[in-house]
Amino acid sequence: MQTNLPVILSDRDPVIVLTKNKNTVISAMREWGIGRVDKKETIHFCGLIHHPEEGAVVFLPREAKTGDPVTDMKTASLTMQSLARFGVETSKRDFAYDGDVGNPGALSVIKRLADDFQNHGLFSQRIRQRTMNSGKPDWMNTVQREIALPGHKGQPIFTNIRSSRPTRSSDALLSQIQAAVIREIHLAHAWWLTGTSHRREELSSCQRPPFPRTTWALKLETMLPSLYSVRSIFIAKYLAFYLRKTRASTTGSFVFGIEDFHTVWETMLRETITRDPSKTRRNWNSILPKPVYSYNKSTENQSRTRGMQIDIILEDKKGYSIIDAKYYGARSADSAPGWPDIAKQMLYEKALLEVLGKEGLLPARIDNFFVFPKNADNQLLTKVEMKHEDGSNVSDAFPTIGCLYVSMQDCLHHYSSKTQGIRLQN
Repeated sequence: MQTNLPVILSDRDPVIVLTKNKNTVISAMREWGIGRVDKKETIHFCGLIHHPEEGAVVFLPREAKTGDPVTDMKTASLTMQSLARFGVETSKRDFAYDGDVGNPGALSVIKRLADDFQNHGLFSQRIRQRTMNSGKPDWMNTVQREIALPGHKGQPIFTNIRSSRPTRSSDALLSQIQAAVIREIHLAHAWWLTGTSHRREELSSCQRPPFPRTTWALKLETMLPSLYSVRSIFIAKYLAFYLRKTRASTTGSFVFGIEDFHTVWETMLRETITRDPSKTRRNWNSILPKPVYSYNKSTENQSRTRGMQIDIILEDKKGYSIIDAKYYGARSADSAPGWPDIAKQMLYEKALLEVLGKEGLLPARIDNFFVFPKNADNQLLTKVEMKHEDGSNVSDAFPTIGCLYVSMQDCLHHYSSKTQGIRLQN
């Protein structure tokens, strides 16, 4: 089996360029209803598109592509591993619906199926094989089916003893479907997964299921009530989910990824930023003030169920830092957050001060930052602050918001390996 190394593109690449050079990719996005190719001038997608004839295309997160093939291939692998982890951790239950923004949950299923195959190989059933004169004697079967000769004392002597011995079989339908799916996964995903290549002999020795692929998921679901081992149930459920997710395309194309990478960027930063040991790990969003509506001529009040949602709050011995993860180009004011985001961030600072003041814990400082993916041109904004029309400074009522940049490659590396190592430097 050969794997398809992908062509490397980027989230937010112009749609018109892909229309001219990669029309198959645009067609796949339209077929799957992803990428906003008919609504935006730029692609809104991060992940993998695999076509059975045209091969694979990977869209890296913005500001991640360098132009160096080796580096970009490593980043592509980290991107897929990160999306797979994101798919696992954002699912509150098995195979939770991913909404209309993509299917990172499918990537997590693919990785788990590949990891299971790497660790355990093809599923096999333990059965007892009937033998003759080898293994555990089956005396009842021997007495009923074999002719005994009389011994010198008249006792029966059997020249052939029917027996049985344990063996394992991979000929079951579950194993056949597993092998067929792992072959598909190897073809489309082995460039970023590990462990599918060194077990090729197992795959080649297992015959293909004697039913059309469109029926495999139903066969697995019908099989589930008769399965009893933890692994067989796991394999059947995950294979069925994979087959349902990859049978929608009439052209045979597979799409695995997410339309709005901003949520992933926020999650990655939250998980990878190095924290101060003194952090209390409080759930700040649950204690921030919420808007409450009062009724006319009534003492009853009603609060909004969802209040302010700060992305990240960092604590140290001297104070706090409010972090807002922003998936923007941020090369100029035109590609940076606008007034709604700026106003919201200033309000977050006031809300945190309100809570800390009520508890008598006013800190020496509260910093406020937007954090962007670091761009290759090193065109960095430093801060955003309010000014009067004549350019003069305003009062402390309007706090300054700093602008920080983090390497996308570094963040992908730490997130996919489940480590912290991102340090924010002002």
